[in-house]
Amino acid sequence: MSVRELMTLCFEHRLDGRDTDRCVKSIAPNLLDPERPVIPIPMQTREELLHMMKTADAAHILIDGGIFHFNALFTDVATCPAARVYYMRTPDLMAVARLGVFMKDHGVDLKPVRGEDFAALIQQAQYPERHRRWLDRWTSNQRPFKGLLDGRTKNTVVDQGIWLSSNGGCLVCGQPTDRMATSSFIGGNGVMLGLQLCADHEAEAKASPSLMHYVAQSAKVPPPAFAENVEELTAQEIVALSCVAIRDQLDCAIEKVDGTTITAVRPSGFRLILRQDSPMHYAYNIQDRDGKPLSRIDSADHHAVDYGPDHVHRDLSRKKKNEVESSFTYGFAVADLTAIRSLVEHAEAAATRHGP
Repeated sequence: MSVRELMTLCFEHRLDGRDTDRCVKSIAPNLLDPERPVIPIPMQTREELLHMMKTADAAHILIDGGIFHFNALFTDVATCPAARVYYMRTPDLMAVARLGVFMKDHGVDLKPVRGEDFAALIQQAQYPERHRRWLDRWTSNQRPFKGLLDGRTKNTVVDQGIWLSSNGGCLVCGQPTDRMATSSFIGGNGVMLGLQLCADHEAEAKASPSLMHYVAQSAKVPPPAFAENVEELTAQEIVALSCVAIRDQLDCAIEKVDGTTITAVRPSGFRLILRQDSPMHYAYNIQDRDGKPLSRIDSADHHAVDYGPDHVHRDLSRKKKNEVESSFTYGFAVADLTAIRSLVEHAEAAATRHGP
């Protein structure tokens, strides 16, 4: 979501300027520049600017190089190292007069500020060190999410992630936390959302239709379009969708379906046996032509992996069957096709190299 789209959403749902700025801060990592101590955000109408000025930390006119900048400045740098300035600018003196009168008529009396005064307001001199400290914290806080996202993009249909930065605190209340909450939205591709919540707000989030719905509710805005109409699939729907996916995308013939377990055969004669009882109880098994187990992905919680309990056994031979690593899978074959394809193609290639 772009800043403009976010601002429009906030305006449409009548968030005040401070709550709007809070939303903008959540996506600030995409806007920050280590050389620029302020994030400039243009307003499209004088009404938008007035809306932001009413709750701004400072509202003023800055003259720079013959250009008049009407600024609504938010200077809180506790969770975002750069100040945010919502502005309109013009070199036209008549336009300046009209805009100044409009603001005054609506209770905003703008004072002129000089460049050095503006620099003091945004704490410009302290910005390099402030940005360095923030970047260290942000990198540390989002490192677990980045590791999970990297694994998901390599093994599932997820191809992008959104990390809502809250500077090591709960996104809702700001209390320090080391807990990470994630949610994914799977369509033709996938989007993974990540953020930090304290234990209490994590419990609240679990009662919402999705994590994105909870975040949107907390921000007093509707969820984005991709999170709308989220419905839990039935076991029968999961099986039906999985059959279509492995038939069309993994070139399999469906041999049989027994409850939530699908047995499918590749042209090579290798079998895929996919059991999907639930996202917390599933297994994808690869067998050779004689029914010998070769590899498996499953959710059994009996291995120590970085991102678990979901894990992959790449080799089920006696010597290596306990060598596992995080699989990053969801327990829904449609989402996990990349990981399943990798296992079966590796097994087939090994059989070709070693001969019958």
